[in-house]
Amino acid sequence: MACCKYHPDRPGVGICMRCRAVICNVCCTRLDGVNHCHACLKTLGQATAPRSARRITRSLAAAFFLFIACLLFVGVFWEIQGILAP
Repeated sequence: MACCKYHPDRPGVGICMRCRAVICNVCCTRLDGVNHCHACLKTLGQATAPRSARRITRSLAAAFFLFIACLLFVGVFWEIQGILAP
């Protein structure tokens, strides 16, 4: 019988699906039906928040600059056509 990676005196009841370590009942955390050890949960929690915040910020910045570029293009086009002329 396999023993827990973090508690060698306890029998393993599951396998962490991220690092494939054998874990005991105390170390096993089910998230969306998938077993994770506490070390993998810690890395998953740290890696997700900053990356998603940066992605949203970059997307908003790109949308803002695209909007400004469209406004400038339309303004220059109207000026060339004489639509804005008095």
